[in-house]
Formats: sequence, structure tokens, C-alpha cells
Amino acid sequence: MKLHAIAPIVFAIILAATGSAFANHYTSFDGGADCNGFWANGEIYFAGGVLSINVNYEVTLMQGSTTVETITGSVAVSNNTGLLDVSGVWGEELCGDYSASGTFWFETPQGSDSRTFTATFTCICEEEGGCHFTPGYWKNHPEAWPVTTLTLGGILYNQAQLLAILDLPVRQDPTVILAHHLIAAMLNVANGADPSISGAIDDANALLVTYPLGSNPKGAAKDMIIDAKNVLCAYNEMILPGCEGYIVPTFDQIMGTSAAPDEKSTWGDIKSIYK
Repeated sequence: MKLHAIAPIVFAIILAATGSAFANHYTSFDGGADCNGFWANGEIYFAGGVLSINVNYEVTLMQGSTTVETITGSVAVSNNTGLLDVSGVWGEELCGDYSASGTFWFETPQGSDSRTFTATFTCICEEEGGCHFTPGYWKNHPEAWPVTTLTLGGILYNQAQLLAILDLPVRQDPTVILAHHLIAAMLNVANGADPSISGAIDDANALLVTYPLGSNPKGAAKDMIIDAKNVLCAYNEMILPGCEGYIVPTFDQIMGTSAAPDEKSTWGDIKSIYK
């Protein structure tokens, strides 16, 4: 009698140990997220004559320790293909550093399974406009220029001439350093950056009309030009989220001047002057 009682138990244990290979389960899975939304795809093995499986999902978007959004849902996967393919978009435009995690699971009498993904990404702040780049960036990336002609001090220059200006050594001539930052600021605006610098650009161009490039003015004129350069420099060196990693050139160190009107000033402080 004991042998007969034990036999079904042993048989059940064997089924439990081997049955997972014949149960419904994922055979592949991949998922991820970016600034636009999330996605997941994979393949499910169907067992026991199951025709369709509902896959539930929960995806959470985080910025630091703050939950920005949680998206939940369910999608039916047919045994005709066994393929999972689901995606979603975030409910708002993203700005800054984010992380996302998702779980995709199903539960059936013939077997249950779940898969997860995590992702980190950085999104440029669209409401702030495009990235701000320094003269050094534009000098070394002519292929990225949004325009190939600019007017400085009332004179129209083509790209080759502008690159030659960016190659000019400063040598204590304030008009050269002003031209460097004026070129960068104008290219930044043309590239989609914050256009509120336009007033400072106009001021700098007016100075170059009065004191042409290479004129090397002294005294009060030099001070005015350096002040105008400092405003443009603060704008060009402002780093928005997602725009990190661009090297600031050493033009200002060559001139022996500060990079901005005040060490405590920000472009937000300065741009209010030009509204």
C-alpha cells in the first residue's frame, strides 16, 4: 500500500520538474525606451492547445527619484505567430536625464512567465531650443553649420572666410575674440538655439562696424568690445541638458579676460537685458 501511495507523488514531482519545457513561456524577449517612448518584442511558446495569451505590461518612467509616468496595458498574442510586439509613447516632451523600466508578464493554467527591461537616456530640452556651441565647436565641425554665410560688421562672409576668422589668433585684439563669439552665437541661433541673444548680436555687429575686425582698439572702446564679447560668451558656453561633452575653447584665457560678465552671472540673468 505504501508503494502505491508514493508512486503518484513521484510521478507528480517528475511532471513538475519536466513540465516547464512544455508550458507557455517566452523563448525570446527584448525591450527598451528612449525620449519618444518604449517598446518590447519577443516570442512565446504555446502549449496545451492555447490559442491566445494576454500579455500584461507596466512601464515606469523616472527622472531621478521622481516618477514621471506609468503606463499599463495588455496585448493579445496569437499562437499563429507567437510574436509579442508592443510600443507606447510618453505623454509629454522630455527634457533631461531619465530612466525607464518595464515588466511584461502573462499567467495561464498552462504556464506563466515574465520579462523586464531597464533603460537610461538623456533628452534635449526642446522648449529651450537647440544646443549652444562654442567657437571651437563650430571651427572643428564645419559640416554641422546650419548656414554657410554670415554678415559681421556689415560685411558678408562665406564659410571659408568665417573659418579663417575663427583661425585668427587673438593677440590682444578684442575685435578678433568678439568676432569668434559673434560667429558662434549667430550659428547657434540659426541652429535653433534660444533667439533672445539677438539684441546682443546686434550690439556686437554694431561695434564691428565702428571698430572693424583687426582694428585693435584701445581704452574705453576695448572695454566695450570685451563686455559685448562676455555676453556672447556666456550664451555660447551655456550647456543644456543633453548637450554636455563639448570642450570650451581657451580664447578667453589667451585674452586674459573672464568668460562672462560676472562669475555669478548666468545667461538667464544676462538675456533679460535683451528682451
